[in-house]
Amino acid sequence: MTLFLMHPIGDRVWNTMARKRLPRMCRGSKLVFRVCALLVLCALAQAAKANAQSVSTFGLERDTLMGALQGTWKIEAASISYDQANDTYEAEGNVRVSSMDRLIRADWARVDMEKRQAELRGGVVIQFGKNWLKGDHVIWNLDKETGWVDGGTVYFAENQLYAQSRYLAKVGPAQYTLKEGYLTGCDPEQPDWKVRFDEMKVDLEGVAWASHSSFWVRNVPVLYSPLAVLPVEQKRRTGFLIPWGGYSDLSGFDVEVPFYWAMREDMDATFYGRYLEKRGFMSGIEYRISNRTWGEGVWQFNYLHDNADKSFLERKGYPFQTEDRYWLRARHSIELPYEIEGKINLDFVSDRNFLREFTSGSVSFDSSNAVFRDVFGRGILDDYTSLTRESSIYLEKRWESTLLSLDTRYWQQLDTSIDEFTLQRLPALSFVSLPNHIENTPLYYSWQSSVVNYWRKEGDRGGRLDLYPRVYYPMHWQNYLDFEPSLGLRSTSYYVDWQSDSHDQMQSRLFSDVRLDLSTRLNRVYPVDFGDYVAVEHAIRPEVRYVYVPEPIQGELPLFDRLDENQARHQLRYGFSTFLTAKENRRDREGNLATYYRELARLQIFQLFNLEDPPKRDSLFEFGEEQGFTSVGMRLDIMPKRYITLSYDSNLYSDSPNDHRQDFLLTLDSGRGHALILDYQYRKGQPVNELTTQLIMKTLPNLYLSTYHDYSFDQGEMYKQGYGFRYLHGCWSIGVAYERESGDNRVIVSLNLLGLGNVVGSFGTGSGSGARGLP
Repeated sequence: MTLFLMHPIGDRVWNTMARKRLPRMCRGSKLVFRVCALLVLCALAQAAKANAQSVSTFGLERDTLMGALQGTWKIEAASISYDQANDTYEAEGNVRVSSMDRLIRADWARVDMEKRQAELRGGVVIQFGKNWLKGDHVIWNLDKETGWVDGGTVYFAENQLYAQSRYLAKVGPAQYTLKEGYLTGCDPEQPDWKVRFDEMKVDLEGVAWASHSSFWVRNVPVLYSPLAVLPVEQKRRTGFLIPWGGYSDLSGFDVEVPFYWAMREDMDATFYGRYLEKRGFMSGIEYRISNRTWGEGVWQFNYLHDNADKSFLERKGYPFQTEDRYWLRARHSIELPYEIEGKINLDFVSDRNFLREFTSGSVSFDSSNAVFRDVFGRGILDDYTSLTRESSIYLEKRWESTLLSLDTRYWQQLDTSIDEFTLQRLPALSFVSLPNHIENTPLYYSWQSSVVNYWRKEGDRGGRLDLYPRVYYPMHWQNYLDFEPSLGLRSTSYYVDWQSDSHDQMQSRLFSDVRLDLSTRLNRVYPVDFGDYVAVEHAIRPEVRYVYVPEPIQGELPLFDRLDENQARHQLRYGFSTFLTAKENRRDREGNLATYYRELARLQIFQLFNLEDPPKRDSLFEFGEEQGFTSVGMRLDIMPKRYITLSYDSNLYSDSPNDHRQDFLLTLDSGRGHALILDYQYRKGQPVNELTTQLIMKTLPNLYLSTYHDYSFDQGEMYKQGYGFRYLHGCWSIGVAYERESGDNRVIVSLNLLGLGNVVGSFGTGSGSGARGLP
């Protein structure tokens, strides 16, 4: 049996028309009553029609006008009876009381329509949104969604927390009062951990305050507190966050307390107060914004007036630089008027040792890099060991085939011995046009131009204007052969502030170049039946390029970057690219069969043959090019789904002292908890010859072991190594890692309690750091 219960006014009309029994003596007036009832219904229909506009704003149809005021509840049960005198309904047997996303289930229920209150007994479950409440005896207000439970359990879905208590009351939209119970993120019947309390007041928009609380592991009490506060907020809210603590030989005992300020819906700030026993007080701030007008950005800044012992730092390998220690870093993306996109990258640090000394907490390189990658998909441009920090402001305006950009770059040189010679690009304005068709001709044209201002404290500086138009004549022989000759003309003008006065300030350069491109494409499709794959296409693209650039007509030129070197060359470039592309048929999220294409592998091999000796380059850009064959360039990428990713980039068979390089990256992921990452880098003539490995193994269903090694072949030593394990058990996990770097030793302990968050501590004889060893 099903009944619909409406708001009080609607109830009276419905009861009067459909439920109220008239005395026998009044049968004669039934006709009059029915006529009156019909007139009332007509009047209501006319009112609904007249107010159709206002009703539709609530997303309701006209025939639900009666339920628009306070909502409609539906009762379903095996049997339902109505008590007219008390205006109550009594339902028994599989009782369901529902309204939109609200649902009440019980074995027995009595609904008082005047008080809008329901009494429920036997296996009661009340669901409001994603949260739910269970008990054997419940008194519940249908309109306010408040009430109390005599011995029950409540589930907070957003926090994944359960609370079980002898007395449980929902006293507001997000407020609860509980007595004599416990809070846990585990199965509430057999929790691995729980927080017991005498009384707890929970505000889902803030925190939970518990009196006489204790933390239990299974049935063993571990910690007691007369008053405890637990973070349970479901929305952003101003307040203190979980603190961090540790110990290191460089800084001593170390405690960091973050305070979060929810300024507005589109911006917030986190303030960090950090005390380092041997260094002093470090302050920090992280400001975030996500605004339609002002864009999306993360700005971070830390400052420390360092009180460290200078001789102690010297012995540890960190010579004293300055007492004022700071690091400013930021990433910001913004959309300006006229569809101009902007990106800001900032990275300014006080001294060369800052990022090596402070490697833990919010100020660490790993922490900031992870935040930037997570928000913007791009991390910090330079590694923490780099002595050159790059900052940039980039603006661009795109059209269909052209790009206008303004690029300002500043390189902070932490090696003070050469700081005054560091060349800055302040700024560079460029305009680039992709090949466009010239009407009424078979020709195409492209355009590259730029205006750059170079500045530095000492040395040559000035400005450069570069213009580079190009004309193409593409020709095709059916679908087999593509031939494209092109001619370019480059004109470069300089205004130079020479360090010496031996040259004219105005200089220029002019040269042309000829390029011939010949290519073809061969492909074949093979039907397969492997998993979701139904076909694989193999394509090969051989190509040959001839380039001739004569000696330029030029004066005395400065050397700002590679564009200023002698561009003369006479060479042949040849090679091929081959691709494997798979076609797969699989179900999409809606369950419909869809077709997808995935590139499985790509191989590129090319080589240069210099027909003449290239001109001598400056030592800054020298790559040892000579007449004849150069090294063979190869790039291999293999990416079949997510289980294996392999990338190899190398220059093979090179006799140049500075041209040989190798980059190898292999990622294996079983999808079942096992993963291996191998990263090898080599640069001939540079101190780069190292192998980084990271291994994660799932040894038991809930136990993960991990190792991390960074080995330098040049130095013949292990630069960094780490070992760790993490144990996961449904509602909690614990991780322990050991890390050693440059003589520093660290132990990192991490405990995660589902619903309450993560607590990390670092201890050791190092500078304290992140947890590479933690899986």
